[in-house]
Amino acid sequence: MIARSLLHDGALRMEVVPELLRAASLWIPLLPEDTPADPAGAVVRVLASGGSAVGAPSSAAPTLRMGDVAAWLEGDRAVLDGTLGFYGMVDLASGAAELRVPPLADPALSDPVAWNLFSAATLASALLLGRMDRALAHAAAVVGADGRAWLLVGDSHAGKTTTSANLLQAGWRYVSDDQVVLYRAADGELRVEGWPRPFHLDEGWEGGAPLHRRGTTDPRERWPGRWTRTAPLAGLLFPRVEADRPTAREPLPAADALARLLRQSPWLLADRGAAPRVLRLLQEAASLPAYELRLGLDTYADPERLVRVLT
Repeated sequence: MIARSLLHDGALRMEVVPELLRAASLWIPLLPEDTPADPAGAVVRVLASGGSAVGAPSSAAPTLRMGDVAAWLEGDRAVLDGTLGFYGMVDLASGAAELRVPPLADPALSDPVAWNLFSAATLASALLLGRMDRALAHAAAVVGADGRAWLLVGDSHAGKTTTSANLLQAGWRYVSDDQVVLYRAADGELRVEGWPRPFHLDEGWEGGAPLHRRGTTDPRERWPGRWTRTAPLAGLLFPRVEADRPTAREPLPAADALARLLRQSPWLLADRGAAPRVLRLLQEAASLPAYELRLGLDTYADPERLVRVLT
């Protein structure tokens, strides 16, 4: 098994059989490989399909769905079911998930299988993190000069990655551009760490004019030394692209911020055993300064202007 620690303290790891590493590479974050994993911690195992699949309930609607993967939760167990023979199970009491991946004999199946695995790994990790009183959110996190992180929270195409890239151009640092984990440190401080992956930016970003075609940028090569594993949380930004209007920010009430943050943590309420504690964590995050960030073309090619708007 190839093991990767997913958290700074080693409390969650992924283990992958070598023949499935290619399929899992779409999900595995760009994290340093020298972080030791706690052998007593939670684990997501990626294995070849085999054994007896735990059948999905035929009469009940799934509790959660992400992409082509559905999840049914009952007590301390979650059953996952995808397409192409993909299935899995999460034992929340023991902190172990097994994701069973069908053979990749046909190269044409590699992308659908990888996306099934991406969805299932996200769901399994989110559920396991909840039992550790941590919250996975679909968000980016950027770090200003004071060393504190701001979450960029929103649906796909809201402008999270572009905003992250522009702030990196202006000298900021980053934690992740797509998935972050909120947690409380030993001293009670609310902090964030991330699962960084390649940035998917508009191919016109470098030239300052969008071309509406996305390319892939490795942030480690484009902005070497600018990644931060963890940072204290300063507040929340909710970007929204309005190309024909000037970039601006407006304060957002805590109740609105919480509602929008919950939308990007849809697995929160699925596990009744963890929901109250994780909800308190998100409520605390939403009580920090929160702003709606309207993104216009005026800052698309002008990172310094974006910084002025934010400060």
